[in-house]
Amino acid sequence: MSKEMNFQLVRRFARTVTSDDDLSSLEEILAPDFVGHKGREEFHGPDGWRQHVLDIRSQGGEIETGVDELLGDESLVAERWWARGRAEDGEVFHGHGITMHRIVNGRLQENWEIYQPET
Repeated sequence: MSKEMNFQLVRRFARTVTSDDDLSSLEEILAPDFVGHKGREEFHGPDGWRQHVLDIRSQGGEIETGVDELLGDESLVAERWWARGRAEDGEVFHGHGITMHRIVNGRLQENWEIYQPET
């Protein structure tokens, strides 16, 4: 896949966290044996990522995300991103993160995420 096609794939993946995405596209975006690394947590396959997103959403409130920058080649994409929102209890959160995505055969195979909340 071209670099631009990889960037489009990563942008689609980034939108899955927001509450207006129905998550039906995960089987197209993620490899069946996808592994997402987030600190000490790991999420396996589309179902593992789907459950992670549903857990985030179950906390209620609003979440908004965006991509600041994408860098990459034919198989790796580095994504610099931001997230902000308000929990149901009114607490506001925001921060920035970096995720390295590995892409194989047009799907996300693995990623590594680091998130830094801002205080």
